[in-house]
Amino acid sequence: MSQPVPDRIQDLLDARVTDFAQAAQRHFQTNDLVVLLDFRDSPAQLEAVARGDLVAAEELSLDLKLKLSRPASELKEEHGSPEQSFWFIVIFDDDDAECGAINASMLAP
Repeated sequence: MSQPVPDRIQDLLDARVTDFAQAAQRHFQTNDLVVLLDFRDSPAQLEAVARGDLVAAEELSLDLKLKLSRPASELKEEHGSPEQSFWFIVIFDDDDAECGAINASMLAP
């Protein structure tokens, strides 16, 4: 069972993020993605990366590798539809980062 989505991430979730994730899923033809939002870049940009590629990256912390060890879609018992699930990592300008499994159904209409 995963931890709840951190408030700092929840506050940034909007249709722009989920629309980007859905477009990336169509482009990469997989729902096993990580969406990154890096505020160290100006302007902050969304980027999509295959989860497996990110987990294999040497510079990723062990804690984050463990958290990302399962596709977000495997958390469907918590979030619902696996087709619209993705991991969301936000890197803030103070180099602090938050990560959570997101499902488009989590957004209020």
